[in-house]
Amino acid sequence: MSLVRAVVWFGLALFVSMAGGCKNRHRTGELYPPDDAPAWETRFAVAFDDDYTAESLQLEGRAPHDVLDQRLFAARVGYAAIVALVRVEQVWGRGRYQGRKHQYVDVEIEEVLLGDLPKNTRPDQMLAITGEDELSGDLQGATLVLFVRWAPGERPPFHHHLMPATDEIVAYIRALVRHATEQGELGGAGKRKRKRRARRAEQGGGGDRDDGAPPEEP
Repeated sequence: MSLVRAVVWFGLALFVSMAGGCKNRHRTGELYPPDDAPAWETRFAVAFDDDYTAESLQLEGRAPHDVLDQRLFAARVGYAAIVALVRVEQVWGRGRYQGRKHQYVDVEIEEVLLGDLPKNTRPDQMLAITGEDELSGDLQGATLVLFVRWAPGERPPFHHHLMPATDEIVAYIRALVRHATEQGELGGAGKRKRKRRARRAEQGGGGDRDDGAPPEEP
């Protein structure tokens, strides 16, 4: 076999193996972005930080930390591809899952509040938590709000945030979605006009920015 032919065959084999790997990831049912998902932008890293907020959000709070939390919440609602209620099935401390350094939580997706899960997505998912604070074992059985923003090409191909699903927060998210639908900002199958909806969420969440960017760390 000539050198040129060998190189061609090697390239074809590599392409087939990579394509097969992508298909397998879809078949496993893990969270995976649709083909038309926008590219990840680092400006979203503050809001979608692969972490968990233990404290409940104070929607009416006016202390500086409350206002910052409200703006982060607004950015998450406004720019998430998916907002869902999830139930924590298991908490994995550092080193307890295959010796990996991050903490992990096994969750069951109970209800999608905004957006659409890609076809064949399993309800059970494992999420990495990269923050420094230790997760409490008391989280097992708790219902949380999950915000997901796609990050095509990364591993995993999304970033997320988790927060307590208080009755007030869930009702507020439902109200935002209902209002956006009535205003025509949400189309069929959860599609939305991102900029307009995000701006309205920021205004409703106590933020005063209207440039479409998530809040930055102080």
